[in-house]
Formats: sequence, structure tokens, C-alpha cells
Amino acid sequence: MKTTIYLVLISVLSLQISYAQPKYASNDTKDVIEKMIKSHGGIEQWNNVKTQSFTSAMHSESLGFLRFWIKTQTTDMSTRRSYQDWPLVGSKLSYDGKEVWTSDWRVGNPPNHQHSVFFYYVNLPWLTQDKDVLLGEVSKLQHKAFKNEVYKIKMTFAKPPVLGKSKNDSYTLFIDSETYLLSGYEYTVGYGPLLDQLKVPKDKAFFGPVLRVNTYTGDVNGLKFPMLMTTHSLDMSEQYGDHAIYSYELNGTFDESRMAKTENAIVDTSKDVRK
Repeated sequence: MKTTIYLVLISVLSLQISYAQPKYASNDTKDVIEKMIKSHGGIEQWNNVKTQSFTSAMHSESLGFLRFWIKTQTTDMSTRRSYQDWPLVGSKLSYDGKEVWTSDWRVGNPPNHQHSVFFYYVNLPWLTQDKDVLLGEVSKLQHKAFKNEVYKIKMTFAKPPVLGKSKNDSYTLFIDSETYLLSGYEYTVGYGPLLDQLKVPKDKAFFGPVLRVNTYTGDVNGLKFPMLMTTHSLDMSEQYGDHAIYSYELNGTFDESRMAKTENAIVDTSKDVRK
């Protein structure tokens, strides 16, 4: 009898671990988030994706002479391991789930931070379901950046969700009230070394917020991902960048050889907390 009880308890605990859920501020928040995920193709279909690849291109005057950042990225979805290639500057990056290392890194941003940046941008609806995610109260409003009214929900973290991110990171989601697609978001970045690089004052815990607008969302095998985005100041008086994400591929090949360090690889040992 005791053995049976122990087995039942172990089974229950296993289910709780396997289906870690975010913390919702209210049932209304949960309802809107679930409708958003469904409108983007559902959590089950996304969970069944083995690998994800895409190319991202960013144009910004702030990048100086180059003005373009273009990279390809492939992620093993079950482990979130990934690798990137930056063809214009010849840089390579790999993340094995514990460390990030690079070859010929000429991008500027700390590699620990850079490995997950666009992974969050393109997968944000589903990443609301990660462990240690906190989802605030929902409100409905008209925002000048969007045609329809939107639901506003702030997404924060109880602790850093992955290497290179911070508990001071946040995404204030704007969800279309008619389609429930993610129309855009305000975001902050709290990774210490990046704040130092951006010369953010030491008494400030994050950079931002800035506004991202998903101007076009496309379908990839039944899942909806952003394909065109723009980044602005909160009042939309300035536009900081244009972004295109294209050549999405799901369930392609993950090159395991990229998880082995090359001779010239440099490991990023930077930490989240500013010195």
C-alpha cells in the first residue's frame, strides 16, 4: 500500500515538473494569454517543433557604417541550445546550454546576451509559458501604434530565465483584441554588461523601455511568427530600427558539431550583475 502511495506521489510531482506554468495575476490574464497562444498556432504544435531556424536582418542608423546586422540562427527547441552565423562580419556564436562562445566576434553586444535575443522576439507568445514567468493584470486600451484596441499585459521574470537575460528584463505585451495576435510590445533589457556598453547610468537597472511593433505576422507550418518589425521610442516620435525575419525552417537539421569549441573560440564569462 505504501509503495502504491509513493508511486502516485512521484507521478504527481513528475507532472508538476513537466508542465511548469507561469504565474498569472488573474483568470482574465490567463484567458487572454491562452487566446493569444491559440491564435499563433497553439502550444502543442509549438512544443512538437524539434528545431527552428531563421534569418534576421536589422537596419539601424545607430550601427554606423555597416547599418545592417544580418544573421542566421538555429535552435534545438528541447534544450534551447543554438548557434549563429553573421555573414557580413564573419562572426560565429554557439550556446551549448551552459556557455556561449564565439569566433571572430565583431558584433559588439555581449555574446551571452546576443544568443537569445531574436529567439525571444519570434517565440514570445509561447515563452509566456516558461517557468518563472510572471504575467500581470490585463487592461484594454487604444494605442496609437495599432489599428485595433489591444490587451496590455506585462511579462516579467522571477529570476533570470536564461544565460544572458536578467530578472530586470520585461515585455509589456500588446495583444490584438480581435485576432489575439501579438501586435507588439514594450521591452526592457537588464543584462549588466550590455548596460555598461550602452553607457546606461549605474543607478538604472535596465535599458528602455522601447516599443516594438510587429508589422507583419506570417504562417510557417501552422504557426504564426513575426516577419516584419519596427522599433520606436515609446511616443513613436523616433524610429530606431527596421527588422525582417525570414527563411524560417522548422524541424530541420541541428549541426551538433557546432556544440564543440574550435581552437580560436572565446568563451563569454560576463555575468548578469553590473560591477
